[in-house]
Amino acid sequence: MLSSSVCKLSVRNIYLHKGPRVAGLKRDPQEVFVTQGGAKYEQSETNLKHIKDFLTEKYSIDDDLALQVLTHKSFGNGIKPYNEKLSAMGSKILNLYFAKFVVEKPSQNELAINGKNLDVLGTPIAKELAGRLSLGIFARTNNLNSTMFWKSYNYGVGFETSGEMKVSAQMMYALVGAVTFVHGKKVAEQFISEKLLGASPSIEDITSSVVEKAQQN
Repeated sequence: MLSSSVCKLSVRNIYLHKGPRVAGLKRDPQEVFVTQGGAKYEQSETNLKHIKDFLTEKYSIDDDLALQVLTHKSFGNGIKPYNEKLSAMGSKILNLYFAKFVVEKPSQNELAINGKNLDVLGTPIAKELAGRLSLGIFARTNNLNSTMFWKSYNYGVGFETSGEMKVSAQMMYALVGAVTFVHGKKVAEQFISEKLLGASPSIEDITSSVVEKAQQN
């Protein structure tokens, strides 16, 4: 039989700490879903605007897919949908498209087949058009990487050293992959032609600068 006296239960207060790690303090589990720059993982207008504006209505994708494009597997312990598979698809589409793009340019090469110079596929420009550095710089130039969900242990040490260039390039591959997934290969190729080759500076301009700089070093 229960005692009529009032049982007092002790309540344990738990302090959820944010910011740098402090020994003995429990970290707020939601902090893992906030970027170094303070962006909270969500389908907000602020997070998605730069991607949606670039895509325009012509190449639009759903907000949940757009958020996945912006999310790297390093973010949030990898429990949110991330862009690895979309990136793999986009990489293949980009490499195929740019291979056809360089081969179909007019050529005076005596070894050309039906006017198409396959030797050009081995040139630095052809190799770098779909390369990480060119795509990473393109993303930064067009402000497409202003909000990305990823984690680096070396923030602020440089575009390439911090991993931002690699993550930005993977986001660009994923963007092409997402357009392919939603609209199909034909529209994805139109997207590459219009939004990457038709940009100012274009991906071709950026690649030329990257190759020229590499040759000078």
